[in-house]
Amino acid sequence: MDHAINLIIFVIFTLAGLVMSIIGYIDSFLAALLTSAHVPPNAQIILLAVVAVGLVVLAIRLLGRVFAALVVVLLLLILVRQTFPKLEVPQAHLPPALHLPAGQGTSI
Repeated sequence: MDHAINLIIFVIFTLAGLVMSIIGYIDSFLAALLTSAHVPPNAQIILLAVVAVGLVVLAIRLLGRVFAALVVVLLLLILVRQTFPKLEVPQAHLPPALHLPAGQGTSI
């Protein structure tokens, strides 16, 4: 159960990091473009802040449902873990036809 919770948290953080890196890339690209266009620094700050807020709103609108679904799955997993604290995935038992003979291992 802990592995599933950790996996969902990892996906949320990875997706958030990806969004932030894309926003940072666009911000640095626009800053270089505005500098090369000789836009004054004070105007650059205002324009880049407006673009950054717009990109955050766009990311929330595009990925909001994905984040919401991941948070719901995370909360359900935490609820199941709290409700059934000793719940574990059972060990897999292979059918007899799939057992390897004793003394032979795989060569992988």
